[in-house]
Amino acid sequence: MLLPRLMTAVVGVPFLVLAIYFGGLPFFFVVLGIVLLGLREFYFLASESGYPSFPVLGVVSGAFLLFSVFANGMTFGQITENQGTPAVLSLILLLVVLRSLAHAPTDTSLSEWSVTFFGVIYVAWSLSYLVLLRDLRPQGQAATYLLFSMVWVEDVSAYAVGSRWGRHAIAPHISPKKTWEGTIAGIVAAAGVAALFQRTVLRSALRLPDVLALAVVTAALAFFSDLGESVLKRGAGAKDSSPLLPGHGGILDRFDSFILAAPFFYYYWAFAKH
Repeated sequence: MLLPRLMTAVVGVPFLVLAIYFGGLPFFFVVLGIVLLGLREFYFLASESGYPSFPVLGVVSGAFLLFSVFANGMTFGQITENQGTPAVLSLILLLVVLRSLAHAPTDTSLSEWSVTFFGVIYVAWSLSYLVLLRDLRPQGQAATYLLFSMVWVEDVSAYAVGSRWGRHAIAPHISPKKTWEGTIAGIVAAAGVAALFQRTVLRSALRLPDVLALAVVTAALAFFSDLGESVLKRGAGAKDSSPLLPGHGGILDRFDSFILAAPFFYYYWAFAKH
């Protein structure tokens, strides 16, 4: 199990590091790939759990939403302002309802509407904050590196400490292997990474107390994100969201932590600087 995990990391991490470095279209296309594959896995888990949806429409809508965020941002304001992304959300809702009405109403209509639209919000909307974060000026690149470093160091530390010393499960009915010992170790490790960044490349961006607070809450939200995906997998009776990444499972297994963490990180970073 360890060798496939290492091989996947050796190939994937440098690719992601380069995409973050260049930003713009290269990073957008990486996030787009994550969103498309993540949505495919989400709708598969929903189907396995007994909740029908419109997966093709959901995947296409998620891609369209991500592109709108990349091009227009997320502005919700006066009609004279940029309304691209709100218009896309309204269009997606319309298409979901029309897709259902194209056939005779059934007792699964509510599930089809809800699951399809929620999948777009859960995966595409949440992960689009990665694109917004990278586009922040002047330190979007450093902020994005910090987010990924914290989340993945937390994940590795929690796994290592939890496997070796974990004794007290946090949510045994959802994910028996997640322990208090591992989770606390992961949060401490994330705070250590944040402090290192602040002392080196982020000295002028955030004060040390600010970046430590950012790290603790981001790491906690990353844990809850991961636990949320575990709920989906348990409902579907699946160990992984897919076998796409050897040793890691699927795209959602690898990037689920960002679903709640990325929006918070983006807003904290944006507002803490003002």
